[in-house]
Amino acid sequence: MDIIVQQRKPKRVLLTTAPKEALVVSDGVGGHWYDRTDTYMAWTCAVDLDDRLSVSCPPTGLMFIKANVPDVEILEYPTWDEYLRALASERWDMVGISFYTWSTPVAIEMAKAAREAGVPEIWGGNYGAIGPGLSRHFTRLVKGPGEYPVHEFVYGRRLEVIHHPPMLGESGFRGVKAPVGYLYSKRGCNVGCTFCSTPVFNAKEDPIFIEETVAALDRYREAGAAHVIIYDESFFLNNELSERIIDELALRELPWICLTRADLLEGRVRELTDRYMDGAIVGIESYRDKNIADVRKREDVYNVRKTVRELIDNGRRALGTFMIGFASDTIEDMRWDMQQLADEGLFACQLTLLTPFHGTKLFKMMEPTINEPDLSKFDLYNLVWDHPHMDRSEARELLAWGQRTVNSPERVAEKIKREMKAKMRARRDGRRILPPRLDDLPAGLSGSVAGGLSAGFPA
Repeated sequence: MDIIVQQRKPKRVLLTTAPKEALVVSDGVGGHWYDRTDTYMAWTCAVDLDDRLSVSCPPTGLMFIKANVPDVEILEYPTWDEYLRALASERWDMVGISFYTWSTPVAIEMAKAAREAGVPEIWGGNYGAIGPGLSRHFTRLVKGPGEYPVHEFVYGRRLEVIHHPPMLGESGFRGVKAPVGYLYSKRGCNVGCTFCSTPVFNAKEDPIFIEETVAALDRYREAGAAHVIIYDESFFLNNELSERIIDELALRELPWICLTRADLLEGRVRELTDRYMDGAIVGIESYRDKNIADVRKREDVYNVRKTVRELIDNGRRALGTFMIGFASDTIEDMRWDMQQLADEGLFACQLTLLTPFHGTKLFKMMEPTINEPDLSKFDLYNLVWDHPHMDRSEARELLAWGQRTVNSPERVAEKIKREMKAKMRARRDGRRILPPRLDDLPAGLSGSVAGGLSAGFPA
């Protein structure tokens, strides 16, 4: 007798980011507009539009969910009307909204629209989910990677293996554009810097199988990515995993840029240059050791500057993050520090105002001084607390001056020009950095890539 086994029908889920109307800021730092989905545009929004750096980034969290829960539907940066039409298009079992602290007000409006459309489950995710007073607007708030709870909701079983999706963006400067790939070898961080939201949002470091990252790298190679941006909170903290990722990148002749601590990079830049390192984003944060100690960042100013110089001396892209507005700093102090930062010769730097995000240790320390009720202002570019030496308008003016001073378009143009000349000379002379020998390949390498390299992929 045949036994008929009925499979559970997957639940219908719609996942979305904040709408485009909330992502484009018309009056940014310096009075210029910028797109929040473009990382470098935010860094350089006080610079004239034609001279801004640009690098677009897809919604990586939602792309991870789609790769691991293929039956969900995703709206990537929709308009508000597109979101409303999607709500009305069918009966959803759940709508999930991915948002940051600054997009909390619009996320609440999106949740309200979903509720009015009769959606029984409304979830909130991404870093905005750790904000205050949200439980009355959402049936569930998800901290950390969303693919685990979403997979269980849709299929009724736990997710066993995380698949790494290919995630492509585009970098550009003065009309020259190129594809870039995004990669995670792990997600989460528990280092404990007081200003960082990640230990609140996802304290568990969650490594991704090397075979999964290799599949994404194959796609980036096919797409001709100019470089791969490694988005781990601090690459090299897991040294064995980091070394394997670098080997895989070098094998495919893929230049790469990583986020990391300066002390983990110090003394290694020349060696890593020979393994296709293109640059690094280093948390500089301040040129005053007292400020660094106050936020419990486990480095000192001297060694951070030493690593930055090491990157520049080896022809790598030195990128940084720098926080303005520590309580003891006057406007004159901050101008002096930013001028010193400009003199370093970084490729680019993200200048932000010291911002106490909800749930962080910094927020708890500074809570009596926080005077901004509007969560949309918690975007790193607005002063949200009572600073003893400057008001909100002075902070914005200082930030705009710093962006224009530190992020010099002419220096970026000269750096890119030198890089292109070096590559042309190398190709003309038949020189190239050799990848590992095929008989020395690390475990997990795909046969198709090994075959391609032996056949001679172009550089």
